[in-house]
Amino acid sequence: MEIRISDNVGFCYGVNRAFNNTIKLNDKKNIYMYGQLVHNNSVIEKITDTGIKIFENIDNLPENSYKSTVIIRAHGITSKEREILEKNFKQVIDMTCPIVTNLIKLSKGIQEKGYYIVVYGKESHPEMRGLKGNLSEDKILITKEPLKLQNKSKVCIISQTTVDYPSFKKFYLKMLEINQFSDIIIKNTICRETYMREQQALEISQWADKVFVIGGKNSSNTTKLYKISKMNCKNSYHIESIEEIKEVVINKEDKIGILTGASTPLWQLENIKKHIEGNIS
Repeated sequence: MEIRISDNVGFCYGVNRAFNNTIKLNDKKNIYMYGQLVHNNSVIEKITDTGIKIFENIDNLPENSYKSTVIIRAHGITSKEREILEKNFKQVIDMTCPIVTNLIKLSKGIQEKGYYIVVYGKESHPEMRGLKGNLSEDKILITKEPLKLQNKSKVCIISQTTVDYPSFKKFYLKMLEINQFSDIIIKNTICRETYMREQQALEISQWADKVFVIGGKNSSNTTKLYKISKMNCKNSYHIESIEEIKEVVINKEDKIGILTGASTPLWQLENIKKHIEGNIS
């Protein structure tokens, strides 16, 4: 059996920064996360095992918030949510990924120049909700489907940072085809790290007999890698734990590819790799 692991595995820069800085807080009391720091259950368990707590509802803050610290998740939050946290917590620590922060700043600047923002992304994703909530909401559209816009001449098309480039390109080309814009800006705002993992997924899935894509089921970038892999290798599996691959038959002749999402820790990768190596038929 031959195992090939992607060159880009483990945490990306933004997740590594958020995780390490959060873990360092475990010697302090009354630490909360507003929502999941990243989309990986193993990482969240590691954090909560230190005593850090999670709350999900901005309208239902912890009773001791006034003497507590709150961590802003890597996906970012709306300006209204930030205002509420700053008003009600003793300390707010912002772990928003710098790439997401730059996306917000870029979008704000372009919107202030009179452009209507069209984002290729999933509206319900935390990153997209955070982006929309930091801009003039009547001047931004988040969609996965190309639409004909009424009375919009100055438009900027950007992307969620975790989508794949071929889909983004297909989207903006269709937008140009069905609309008549007098002034158009197209900005590729896809995170370079996720783009590199996408290229590795394409290459490895064309080589492998079986591919294991490790990461949270609610992780956008991990799901993207799985979809790319599945197109080229039908025996591709999106997994979070060893339990999910116990029924997969692994033969000694198999070429095995392993990919990870940007929020997948190396300890999760190593555990699954050991299981694969120890369960050859």
